Amino acid sequence: MIFKDSCASTKIWVLFGMITLVVSFDHTLKDDFPGPYCSRINQCCNDRQDGCSLPIANTLCYCDEFCERGHVSDCCPDYRTFCLNEPAPIQSCLHNGVYFHKFNTTRDNCNECRCLDGGIVDCDRDLCLTDDNLVRNVNSIHRLGWSARKYDEWWGHKYAEGLTKRLGTKEPTYRVKAMSRLHNIVDHLPRSFNSIDKWASYISDVLDQGWCGSSWVISTASVASDRFAIQSRGKEVIQLSPQNILSCTRRQQGCNGGHLDAAWRYLHKQGVVDESCYPYVGYRDACKIPHNSRSLRNNGCRSYSGVDRDELYTVGPAYSLNNETDIMAEIFMSGPVQATLTVYRDFFSYSGGIYRHTAASRGSPVGFHSVKLIGWGEEHDGNKYWIATNSWGTWWGEHGNFRILRGSNECGIEEYVLAAWPNVYNYFKPKSIS
Repeated sequence: MIFKDSCASTKIWVLFGMITLVVSFDHTLKDDFPGPYCSRINQCCNDRQDGCSLPIANTLCYCDEFCERGHVSDCCPDYRTFCLNEPAPIQSCLHNGVYFHKFNTTRDNCNECRCLDGGIVDCDRDLCLTDDNLVRNVNSIHRLGWSARKYDEWWGHKYAEGLTKRLGTKEPTYRVKAMSRLHNIVDHLPRSFNSIDKWASYISDVLDQGWCGSSWVISTASVASDRFAIQSRGKEVIQLSPQNILSCTRRQQGCNGGHLDAAWRYLHKQGVVDESCYPYVGYRDACKIPHNSRSLRNNGCRSYSGVDRDELYTVGPAYSLNNETDIMAEIFMSGPVQATLTVYRDFFSYSGGIYRHTAASRGSPVGFHSVKLIGWGEEHDGNKYWIATNSWGTWWGEHGNFRILRGSNECGIEEYVLAAWPNVYNYFKPKSIS
């Protein structure tokens, strides 16, 4: 290479080194030095010809073949497109109306997308928790009875993540399947019933389990809480701590799921404190309640006003309900019960109506989820339904609740329905005989 003076050669070689790296590895040099160069002089030279050059950034670039040697390229920015007739390299890609650089990535719902040479967009193909096609397919089914919507809370999450972190109940064990089924004898049940209407101040609020597979403890604690309030006739209106069960139950997987019989057994054998004493944090922390402890006060907790309770809140052994009528009678007489259903992908997009599984999510994996049944009803066309409380917050479904087809074991909702009697405090002490 020939320079005008040798004093400036060092600085120029440094600059050329920078340009070399850019030309070799970053095709955006043409954006900074658009030229034209080779096309301006309409010349491309063979071998090494110093005269086949043009000034660029206080140095020279070349339009001869010698500029291609090794990694010390000093070709003009338009050498390859003009002299070799190669297409200009694509520096950005367009995907879903968004341009992004080939050295960056963008997101398509839950999947990462990369920009490849030639403007080709390459995206991961994981199944997302929800997408526009799923919602559109559900809402296109006429006379389905329920509608779907796209929730921002689900967007960007993989379906596998939803199955793991938004459900949490393990498939019922033999202990649950083998439970003796309670049969309720009742003369008459209304066509519709809602526990909230009958026990307005006793039914606990809708919770949001967050990204923790904890429906197995939240539904258990919620059902037990409601029954404490109902059976105590309002003396102990409490919210039992699901975090207590989540963190302290042994041989379960915390936010990665657990078995319902283990949760009920913990409530029966050990007992729990209330939510204000052991708040829900949405992950499994170290258990704060000693295993052999039975005292509220010793654990820094208090009993409710007017009740001289010191022992932890416990329940009797859990029992199972036999059929649709038995479940209805149990709710009507004693309060909400716990149900387990098989969750399909379309359930996450439920917005309102009477849910039934559709073919819109056919072929997708399924999971198990536990909810609280609080009542039932029947529409004018004869469609019967259960009213259930979910644990995904009030932003989902019908203010946190949903209705699901009743009488046909839709999604297994009537197969494993559990409840337990709370061990309420003895409020009415016998009078002493003088």
